[in-house]
Amino acid sequence: MDADINVRRAGGVAVAVLHGDYDLGNSAALHAELLDVLRSRPSGIVLDLSEVAFCDLTCLRTMAGIGHRAAAVGAWVRVAGASTMVRRMLEVTGMSASLPAFADVELALRGSRVRPMLPGGRVVSAPAGSDTRVTGRANSLSAAPTPTEV
Repeated sequence: MDADINVRRAGGVAVAVLHGDYDLGNSAALHAELLDVLRSRPSGIVLDLSEVAFCDLTCLRTMAGIGHRAAAVGAWVRVAGASTMVRRMLEVTGMSASLPAFADVELALRGSRVRPMLPGGRVVSAPAGSDTRVTGRANSLSAAPTPTEV
């Protein structure tokens, strides 16, 4: 199956809806397309994976790389609608620190006012009002410190 991305704006946020299969064979094209989205200077990017049939670790590394580049220019990247397997891969690899996963686009757009999802639909526990992110490996989850805790 081919892969393609449709991008729309929700205020200053770019919502990139990915369709199809993503793997090593099209990771370079994914990187180029997401880099173009970042060059449009959004305040954030939501990667909607609800239409993705397959996403391997190469795809997730590509997205995490864009997340790091976005952070360097003051933007953020969040994942929405990812399958349980993708959320689990984010958790196990520690990539969930730079790619927090939300159940849907609406929740991802609201960001730190809601808590990211873990596999199985669990949410991360954190004090009210903190910016919550899932960090660490499979058995060591914690919320990232808020700016006042650093």
